[in-house]
Amino acid sequence: LKSVAEGKIPHAQLFCGPDGVGKFAMAIAYARYINCTGRQPGDSDACGECPSCRQITSMMHPDIHYSFPIYKTSKPKRTISDDYIKEWRQMVSETKYISIEAWLEEIKAENAQPHIYVDESQEIIRKLTYKSFESEYKVMIIWLPEMMNEECANKLLKLIEEPPLGTYFILVSEEVEKVLPTIVSRTQQIWMPPIAKQDIANALQERFSLSPSDSAQIAHMAAGNYVRALQTIHLDEENERNFER
Repeated sequence: LKSVAEGKIPHAQLFCGPDGVGKFAMAIAYARYINCTGRQPGDSDACGECPSCRQITSMMHPDIHYSFPIYKTSKPKRTISDDYIKEWRQMVSETKYISIEAWLEEIKAENAQPHIYVDESQEIIRKLTYKSFESEYKVMIIWLPEMMNEECANKLLKLIEEPPLGTYFILVSEEVEKVLPTIVSRTQQIWMPPIAKQDIANALQERFSLSPSDSAQIAHMAAGNYVRALQTIHLDEENERNFER
């Protein structure tokens, strides 16, 4: 909020911290905030109603781009994130609190090892070379840059260091120590801590109408990880019996 108010938005930010604390959700909220045309001075969130906000919420904004791990296939040929964009929009439209396990299940990767491949670097460069379609700012959100292969990362170094005017990178990492150091050195790191137990409990009560005692138990087990709390809510019968015991 302060960076936007002062007009000093860092050109590349690295949101890092443990999984399940809302780093990806924050990245989308931040992109929506800086492009919102309906917010007023002092507002702490985007309006949610302007055309830009609605497009970002529906994952259809032409100036908000996403890069994420995939697994390559030859038939059909899939080598870049956009080859999986339908599955990506489906998953993220359901929740902004995502995990690599849920993503691999969504794309039916089975035991395949996901990566962000070198072809992705050319696609990112191509997208960010064009002028903005509708909004003042273009944003590239890279989810799990630690899964970017070295060749891809090296090709993006110059662009991340000096992106075109009005272009911002937001990298969302769960294992920042595995991100290429030359990438990390070109970003401003924002550490996000585990979510407070009471905040998780309140969210569970509001969203799922849980009792205060049940929500408190699940929040305690989640240990600051909202994704884990959601997984507990949707336990299968056997795991539910174990949870009750």
